[in-house]
Formats: sequence, structure tokens, C-alpha cells
Amino acid sequence: MPFKYTGNYPKFCFVFVICALSFCRVWAQDSLKNLPEYSLPITGQKLVIAHCMTNIIRYKGHELEDSCNPDYYAAKGNITSPLGGLTQVKPMANSLMANKTLDESVEFEMRAAIQSGIDGFQFYYILGNNSWDDIIKAYFRVADKKQINFKFTFCISHPNGSTEALKVAEFARRINNIMDEVGRNNPHWLRAPDGRLIVYQWIGEGLADIPADKQGLPDQFYIARAYKRLANAVHERFACVFTVNTEITKQALDDYLDYFPAVWIWTLPYDKNYIGNMIAAECRKRRRTFTGSVFADFYTSKLLKKDTWDMYHRAGEAVNAGIDNVERKYITTGLSYNFRKLFEFGIKQDVPIMNVITWNDYPEGHHLAPEINHNEGFSILLNYYKSQWKKQPSVYADRDVAIAFFKKYNHTIKPSPFYIPVKSFQKEVIPATWEDSIEVVTLLKNGGQLTVNGQTVKVGTGLVSTKLKARTGPVEITVLSDGKATVHFSTPEGITDHPYRADRLTYTYSSEFDRFYDNLFPGFKPEYSHEYNPGFDQNHHHTKNTEASNRMKPAN
Repeated sequence: MPFKYTGNYPKFCFVFVICALSFCRVWAQDSLKNLPEYSLPITGQKLVIAHCMTNIIRYKGHELEDSCNPDYYAAKGNITSPLGGLTQVKPMANSLMANKTLDESVEFEMRAAIQSGIDGFQFYYILGNNSWDDIIKAYFRVADKKQINFKFTFCISHPNGSTEALKVAEFARRINNIMDEVGRNNPHWLRAPDGRLIVYQWIGEGLADIPADKQGLPDQFYIARAYKRLANAVHERFACVFTVNTEITKQALDDYLDYFPAVWIWTLPYDKNYIGNMIAAECRKRRRTFTGSVFADFYTSKLLKKDTWDMYHRAGEAVNAGIDNVERKYITTGLSYNFRKLFEFGIKQDVPIMNVITWNDYPEGHHLAPEINHNEGFSILLNYYKSQWKKQPSVYADRDVAIAFFKKYNHTIKPSPFYIPVKSFQKEVIPATWEDSIEVVTLLKNGGQLTVNGQTVKVGTGLVSTKLKARTGPVEITVLSDGKATVHFSTPEGITDHPYRADRLTYTYSSEFDRFYDNLFPGFKPEYSHEYNPGFDQNHHHTKNTEASNRMKPAN
């Protein structure tokens, strides 16, 4: 039948175009929203995955960055002496690895992480640092060669500037280069049971171009689309774990859960109103994966311009700025409280992954890697809680353990002469006064009697946290069980009421010190912090955490 013009064609075309555009918008949204794969599990076993600062590693020809370089730890004898020393951290790996190869260095990092209860790293991965890719390749190479059971993936971090297309292209080129060299089927990749590559984000929203006309779609659609484009460019399917870095509304969270399968929380401290409660509940409701997070501490060795996060990256820059023009950032964590409660929360939620913030971000002070202030205390807690989470016997079930946690001085004291303000940058949900005690966490087989600097209390079986009054000097700890001394040690570091510089890093030391570091790596010898314990002699220092054969009199 011949077509007969009725005069309605323009109207018909208009309706058709509107319907077509509406269909395209719905299709664009539905192509990424609430995909069935978002509800699939992202792991087949429970894993502890630590955020790893890719470039903060020591090997021959590659020094640690200035804000954690031990050359700037001492208050005298270096260019940062006008500041009382730039850093408050001293990584133990520095001296051992100064003349080692990259491969030897990454082997040390993996073996030390495993000793701390960590199963893998998500690498801090940013634009413009192509040399970091060689470090990541070395981790795979050594894990393959040495048959080290360890997992790896990327954490796409604050990819700001430029355009989405250029950023996706750069990341894709580099990731393809890594994956092609180490092997896409390499068993060390962190993958979901269905084969998706688990990819973390840390403030990763910047990968996407968000158009002015969003066509009624939320920002999260465009963010998810950018990561889908990146996944396509590297010939992979991603299971993206987006980050919550600040307080988030339920509506914003739901918008993310429309487009992403999993979430992790950055350094938000634990309290009764912990945002993880809402996020975990929504994840259960939406059949998404909530992953737990723990962090031990947050005190920056970074020197920052006042009231900003603008960091002086080089020691000389900080010195030139002057002590009156810098500050440090801080979160009150209540000694071991925040770490313990966050892990307990993860156990309660039965999460499939516990994220450790971080393995080696010494400049922000939440590291677990061997360092002379944090030592092994938080690693012991991680190992203990990991066994509970996985419903396995504790690695400490055969012995009594005690861990000391304290700050080097009371929070009300103003250090002199090197006073640098320490600014809390989040709402203080944990009282600062909680950090003015000596906390001892005990893991006892049968309970016993704990004596700390002459103060004696009874403690029960299992994990018990006990707080006692702080006094100046080193902390001496004894545990008696059935009249026998099962634990006895004195901390290398002491407490002072005359600190010479700001230093709010949590100090830990335990009865496990010798056992923890013995045979950690060929040639490795632990170092000690003893700024406020001038009588410390490391040649005669030792800890005792085995059942004593000699009976000791109970403390008065």
C-alpha cells in the first residue's frame, strides 16, 4: 500500500525521537545499574588485605621518602634539626635493605607482612609514576620464584586532572604492561571466584568525567562507567571496591551500591555510632559485599602547611617554612582500642575481607611494617583476631602473651623546645584522656595476675585489656599464673613528662618481641626506640614469654 502523507509526520518523528532518547537513557542506566554480578561473592576465603604504599620501600639506589627517612629521625645531626627532626618513624628495614636488591626488598616486605597476619597487598596506584610498575612486577616475580602465598591488586587512587579518556588510557597502558609480563592467569592476582579482578579505589571518583547534563543519572553511574571502560581497556572484568573516606548519607551510599559490588571504609575511627553499622546493614539489604577495615594509629610525620593537607614533600622545604608555619595531623585512636573494636566489628559482620590501613604508610603513622615505635603489638592483635574470625586456634594458644601500649607523654603536655601543633582533623569520638594511661592487652591461657610498674590486678583468660596509671620511665610488666612468672619484660622506650618534640605515635612492645623478629629475614636485626629511657642497653635486653621454671614472689 503506498504511503499516504497525513500531515502528522513531524509529530510522529518528534514522538519517535523522544521515545528513542528515553530508551537510550534507560538502556545506559540499566546497562550498569544493579547487575547480577554485583551480588556475587568477591572472595572464596577470608583474607586480610593491606593497603601498600607502592613506592615506600628501601633498596639499593632507592631511599625512603623524606617524611619517613631515618636520616631525619634524630633531633640533631641532620638538616631538620631546626624542627627537632622531621620524622617520628624509623622503619627497621632501612639499614638492612640499603644495599639489597629490589627483589630482596620485596621478599622482606612479603615475609614480614605474612608474619603480621597479612595475606596480600592492594597497591596504592596513581597517575604519573610509571617507575612504580617495576616494583609491582618484582613482587609477582619474587612471589612466583620463592613460592610465597600472597595476593596482589591495584588501588586506583585520587586520579585527578586531565580527562577521563587520557586517564583511562594511561592506567590501561601500564596495567596491561604489568599483566602481560607477570601473566594474566598468575595465581597471585586477587580475584573473585567468578574470575573478576578485585580492584580497590581510594577516592577513585576522579577517574570519571561527570557531564554538566547528567541526563537524570547520578554521579555514580559515570564513575562506574569510567571503571567499566578501564576494565574493557585491560581486557578484564572488575569487581570494584569503592571507598568511604568521610561520613556518607544513606542516599549517597545507595547510589554507590547501585553500581558497585563492594565497599571499604578508610580511617574513620570506631565508636557506638560507627558509620560501618549503617553501611554493613545496607550492604546486607542490597546483597553487596561489606569489607571490614582496621587501622592502628594516625599521626603524621608529614609536615603540612597550617590548616591544609598541603605537604612539604622535601625536608629542605619544611625547614625553610620554619617551625612556626607547620603542623601535623592526628586521629585519637585510644591506644589499642580503635584497632580492637574495628576488628571485632568485622568479626561480628562476618566480613570476607579485612583491610589493613596500612602496611607501610609510615608518614601517616598507621603502618604495621616493622618500625621502632609500633613494633609488633598491633600485628599480634591482628593474628589473634584473625584466628577468631576464621574460627581457628589462636597462634598464641600455647603460651601467655602481654602487649604494652602507651604514648610517650600525656596529651596535655606541650613539648619543648620543638613544639609543632598536632591537629585532630576528624570529630573526636575517642576521648584523648584514654591515651594517658598504660594499656596492657593480655592473652592468657588460664588467667593470672598482672603487675605493671608495681600496680597489680587480676586478669582473666583470653584477651583482656587493662589500663593502669602511667608513670615516667620504662614500663615493666610481669604476669604470674599459678605462682609462676609466665611473662616478664621491660619496654625499651619510656614515658616522659618533659618531651622535647611533638610525638603522638602509639608505642607498643610485647613479650613476643624476640620470637616475632627471630628468623624474620636473613641478616635482619630489630632496632629500638629509647628516647626517654637513656639507660637502655640493647645488648642485654631480652623478653621472656615462655613458662618460667623459677617461681617468683607475687608483687606486693
